Amino acid sequence: MVVPGSPAEALGANAPGVRDELVEVVRSVHGRFAEAHLVSRSRYGMGFGSQWRDLLDEAHDALTKHGFQSHTLSPGGHKVAVVHGCLIYVWRVPDNPDAVSKFASSPTRQSGFGAPPPPTMLFQPTFPYEAEWNEGDVDTAETEAMLEAVCNTMPVVLVMVRSTPRLLQSIEWAVADLDAVGKVRLHGHEIIWEPELVAAAAVPGVESFSEGSPIEPVVEPRKQEGTDPDAR
Repeated sequence: MVVPGSPAEALGANAPGVRDELVEVVRSVHGRFAEAHLVSRSRYGMGFGSQWRDLLDEAHDALTKHGFQSHTLSPGGHKVAVVHGCLIYVWRVPDNPDAVSKFASSPTRQSGFGAPPPPTMLFQPTFPYEAEWNEGDVDTAETEAMLEAVCNTMPVVLVMVRSTPRLLQSIEWAVADLDAVGKVRLHGHEIIWEPELVAAAAVPGVESFSEGSPIEPVVEPRKQEGTDPDAR
């Protein structure tokens, strides 16, 4: 199987629309679970971490409402959307340096890497054309022909959510595949959303004191009333 080099290559012209839908879904789910964690005043993050099923379900529903197909992963029965012949799996990454490479450790996730393509639809759904998409970046017809010719299983676009109850840190995606020993490798890994950070150096009128010494303003003493010799 030839693995697409990036999600943009795998999803073709649907990539911008898929990206925007997924970002909206992830931000909505994170906001709800972060608020619930705050209200619960729990010392533990198990409740916040349980959002994984909501991420899967809501991403599936958001994409299939546009007419994209659905695939059920066995044996767990989790439903994921199929866009342009690719499985879209949304996953909150655990705080573990080996989490991504061990993503396929469960039978249900592993089954996604061997899922056969669904029957070809007479009408292929697409997102509305977006001006920012450059059709020269990916030859859609060429990509479709390549996928049909070489893919007896569907590529997996893995959407990775990094978050804590205090902060949604980033949303990333990549094309994932399994190596010979069952570890996951990422292709075309990129960040598709992260919070806007305002650096202190970018604030106008504020000088950095990393070098040298601050210049103190010149303050002239005020003349006290009754001390002016001309007033006598």
